[in-house]
Amino acid sequence: MNDCPVWSGRRMNKPWSTKLFILILIVLLTPVFSYTIFQFAQRGSEEALIQSIYDRQLRTILFSVNQHCWDLFSSWTTRFSTIARNSGTLSRKDKEDALNEFLDIRMELSGVFLPQSERDPFLILKPEALGPESSRDDAEIRMRIQDIIDRNRSRIDKLVLRAREGYMQPLIIDWSAHPGRRITCHIIPLWNGAGSEASDPAVLFIDDERFVREIVARKFTEMDDGTLIFAVKDRLTGNFVFRTDEADEQMFEKRESLWVIPDLDLMIRLRGQTLDHLSRIRTERNLIFIVLVNVLLVAGLIYLFRNMAAEMALAQMKTDFVANVSHELRTPLALIRMHAETLEMGRITDENKMHHYYRTIMNESARLTRLINNILDFSRIESRSKKHTLCEQDLTAVISEALNGYRSHFDQKGFRLHVHLAENLSRVRIDSESVRLAFVNLLDNAIKFSGNKKEVRVDLKQEKNRLVLSVSDRGIGIPESEHKKIFDKFYRVGSSLVHDTRGSGLGLSLVQHIMEIHSGEIKVESKPGEGSRFSLFFPTVRPDTEG
Repeated sequence: MNDCPVWSGRRMNKPWSTKLFILILIVLLTPVFSYTIFQFAQRGSEEALIQSIYDRQLRTILFSVNQHCWDLFSSWTTRFSTIARNSGTLSRKDKEDALNEFLDIRMELSGVFLPQSERDPFLILKPEALGPESSRDDAEIRMRIQDIIDRNRSRIDKLVLRAREGYMQPLIIDWSAHPGRRITCHIIPLWNGAGSEASDPAVLFIDDERFVREIVARKFTEMDDGTLIFAVKDRLTGNFVFRTDEADEQMFEKRESLWVIPDLDLMIRLRGQTLDHLSRIRTERNLIFIVLVNVLLVAGLIYLFRNMAAEMALAQMKTDFVANVSHELRTPLALIRMHAETLEMGRITDENKMHHYYRTIMNESARLTRLINNILDFSRIESRSKKHTLCEQDLTAVISEALNGYRSHFDQKGFRLHVHLAENLSRVRIDSESVRLAFVNLLDNAIKFSGNKKEVRVDLKQEKNRLVLSVSDRGIGIPESEHKKIFDKFYRVGSSLVHDTRGSGLGLSLVQHIMEIHSGEIKVESKPGEGSRFSLFFPTVRPDTEG
């Protein structure tokens, strides 16, 4: 019993290359696809993080503007409170001068109200706080102010308590002067220190538009580096009081109420596209780039797989070629050797049988010659070392000569040969040896693949400025899907009937090379079970003027 393993030499199964391709896909694409999925999953959180940081930055900017305005306003209230607390040491004239000087310095202020006594409080108002001059009535204005104070007494008392704790906060109320002019009334609690009673509050009148233009706008201008757009909007009227650039309300990304004038909103946005939009664009571009990389990687792997598969298939076809050629060489050599040894030993005495043996030796030798010539010619054509001499010749004569040399082969195989060669054909420029080789290859294939229908037809005719040489059989035929592949070197049709027939796989590829050298072409017409027709087209030397 033989315990040694035997290598059968059978071809590797096709699924092996598929498994290799799947393995490469898994190894290379898993990290890439994982990163892509991770990027998709993290897209929302990254955008949220960037947006959160950006929102904090915008809020910080608006906070600094608000803080600047509040500090300035606090300095006004401090100065105003100082004048009010010193009312007992200053004469009415000196106090009035101090208040007028205070108003002249601050253009944003439209007036003051300071309780000197119940009968004669100080009231200094600029025209914009009053409306038309004809409508001015100081007594009515004082009564209106006192009415506002009385209606908000509880709130003012709470503000006084906070003032005792060291935190000064005014009560802010809209003071409608007249259409087109907004004035804000700031009621300031007055308290002279520990143990003292709170007196009636004082009032500052602020011109909203001037405050925005002189204070807020200047601060915005200082902070503007060309990347941001600032605006101030009146919440009550819905109109913009100030804008550094034209922009719709919906386009502003962050807004906060102005502390000094709560009815005004500070607004800010990024110039050009918003950060949210830029963040989405960046994320989308990154994802598109990653997807493109994935697509290119997959395309590269597919291309690599196809090349690998093609190379493996070519290697397998070369292996099959060696096996087929070995068989093609061994069969005629065995016949030649057997017949030669039989004749040498003198075992054949019958003259007819001796001639049969001689004819077999000649035919098999010719077969060997054709096979070797095919291999050598194909090798020379592939290496571009074969030289062809194209001369003007009669194609009919070349084909007739080839048929005469091959007719005995048809007779030996039991084939019926039908030949139809048209007369008076145009001459062609050909290399007769190469054309004969191409023609014999077509005849040889017709014999090999005819099966039980042993009938071959040869036609030569002229179609306009071309001669058409056709070889037809009634054999097994070729599927349409294989029509282009059969001209590839080493390729053999994937049919069980074909694989039962030995061959080098170079014949048709060699014929195609020969036709390209002659500036012609080869065409195939075939259907499984109905036979095949191979046609060679040769350009004529002079076009057929009759056609």
